[in-house]
Amino acid sequence: MIREIFEISLIASMFSFLGEPDMIFAWYRKLIMQLPDWLNKPLGSCNLCITGQACLWYYLITRFNSYNLIDHLFFISLGIFLSSIYLAIFYYDENS
Repeated sequence: MIREIFEISLIASMFSFLGEPDMIFAWYRKLIMQLPDWLNKPLGSCNLCITGQACLWYYLITRFNSYNLIDHLFFISLGIFLSSIYLAIFYYDENS
């Protein structure tokens, strides 16, 4: 389970990072930014939001027959926590 959380959070974070201007998915970010915030954030404009959504749906789909609410909340929370660490690393300013 932990490996899956690392994989999903890293993939979702990289997808979001690659939506920055001059990156490969900048066109996608520009497209979804025309939507309301409640929709564009979980679709990729917010790193933590897309990670949370990916973790939420992945757990529901893969653990449908053995659902556990506490595990589900842990899955989502750890995914978002890891994404916040990736954000801190990605935007780390060496001058500070």
